Amino acid sequence: MRRTLLILGITLALLAAPQASASKDWKDHPMNYKLHAYNLLLDFEEFQCIVELYEKESNWNPKSRNGSHFGIPQGRSKYLATVNGFKQVEWGVKYIKARYGTPCKALKFFQANNYH
Repeated sequence: MRRTLLILGITLALLAAPQASASKDWKDHPMNYKLHAYNLLLDFEEFQCIVELYEKESNWNPKSRNGSHFGIPQGRSKYLATVNGFKQVEWGVKYIKARYGTPCKALKFFQANNYH
């Protein structure tokens, strides 16, 4: 019951937040990428950190590009330019876990250095 209420609360919060959609297709709505990130993390605090981090990096836009950095996580892998936003989120979560351990640690590094 608590898990259901938590997921409902997250969904409502995401729906209430203003979003800049990367596409008119509902599948590409940033809310779907955020829900996917939550499902990968299953930790609300870490989820909040990755939301803030990726809003700063790409505003959850899978087509975002900054020089040699691509996608939602703004990674230097050309793979990110060829896959959908869900795969980009998966890549980003794996990268964060390997390099920083958690999204909150990655966000703290980003806040101190303006990159991660």
